[in-house]
Amino acid sequence: MITLAFYKGRGSTWWIRLQDGLIRFATRSPYSHVELIVGRAEHDREETCLSSSGRDGGVREKRIVLERAKWDLVDLTDQQDEIGTFIRDRIGARYDYWGIVFSQILSLGRHDASKWFCSEICAAALGMANAQRMSPQALYDMVNWRRPPPDPSPLPADPPAPPQIG
Repeated sequence: MITLAFYKGRGSTWWIRLQDGLIRFATRSPYSHVELIVGRAEHDREETCLSSSGRDGGVREKRIVLERAKWDLVDLTDQQDEIGTFIRDRIGARYDYWGIVFSQILSLGRHDASKWFCSEICAAALGMANAQRMSPQALYDMVNWRRPPPDPSPLPADPPAPPQIG
């Protein structure tokens, strides 16, 4: 099982808030970043996260407290823990700034195969085709679309029939 954590918080500096805002605007989304966690993650707990981050220079593994107000979590129970190996094998690869521009903003689907941005590496780890076209919102939509709906709640019992007159 893995968990994807989608960032909807506000950055700590004006520069980070500007970057997050541009990504959200360009992708028409509340999310500006995504992390992959091997296993089940929980809100308000420090988790080992895998992704690519411009703030950290590229692909990395990092401990992050997933505050409920800043992160939405999506559990993927049908995914194998080995998915994390895909990202770990690429730790140190640079962040793909031009890939963001050419695949997300200009929608050309172009990217540098040796560099990664967050949603691209998470989608590639999940085996999705055209991972460079995945924004955090597109990845969120895709994994939620692929998940089976929850079991419906049972219908309430029929009320008793009114008494017969006459």
